[in-house]
Amino acid sequence: QWATIRIEKGVKKPRPQMLKIPAANGIIERDETPMEKEIARLHRVDFEFSDIFYFCRKGFEAIVEDEVTQRFSSEELVSWNLLTRTNVNFHYISLRLTIVWVIGVIVRYCFLLPLRFTLAAIGITSMIVGTTMVGQLPNSSVKNYLSEVVHLTCSRILVRALSGTIRYHNKENKPQKGGICVANHTSPIDAIILTNDGCYAMVGQVHGGLMGVIQRATVKACPHVWFERSEIKDRHLVTKR
Repeated sequence: QWATIRIEKGVKKPRPQMLKIPAANGIIERDETPMEKEIARLHRVDFEFSDIFYFCRKGFEAIVEDEVTQRFSSEELVSWNLLTRTNVNFHYISLRLTIVWVIGVIVRYCFLLPLRFTLAAIGITSMIVGTTMVGQLPNSSVKNYLSEVVHLTCSRILVRALSGTIRYHNKENKPQKGGICVANHTSPIDAIILTNDGCYAMVGQVHGGLMGVIQRATVKACPHVWFERSEIKDRHLVTKR
């Protein structure tokens, strides 16, 4: 509370010219001039090629900074904590808080970060080895059961590597066997969150690198469908499959 009050006081104080520029919450600094005024300035008898620049700029602003992009832009909060010191009003507060902040950095990067990497390595290795071994079995109910156990166990280990604790509500709405679950996502990591509650046969984009190794291993144990979005033939094959 003391830190928040100090921030609020610092905001009210006059700041240097450099800080008076509003910190853009988005990617670009938009021109807030009303379109009517700009068009009035451009209104001339003869058309000039430069007249289209205003509309081009407005179009680029709408494309670059849309509603989706704004959801992923960082914003400086008007409260201070031990995780960041980016606020201009807090470069140094006291020796006690500095010591606590240093201890927090040591715990996060010398203990928690290696622990997360270890859990991630265990989860990924277990996923690849486990699904490859299960994939060698003939198709049967035993193979399906073991595949579900491997997927659930490894996904839950990977979520722990992300420090995630998941609690599911309204489980009666969970897709039943043979149902379809459509989930928008921002990265393949989101699929791990979904597979913590059940084993799904997923349809998705083919990836390379480590993600490709995981995909090729998991498809042996579970009938996932991986395809290349840019290939029309792949899309038809997915529909057929």
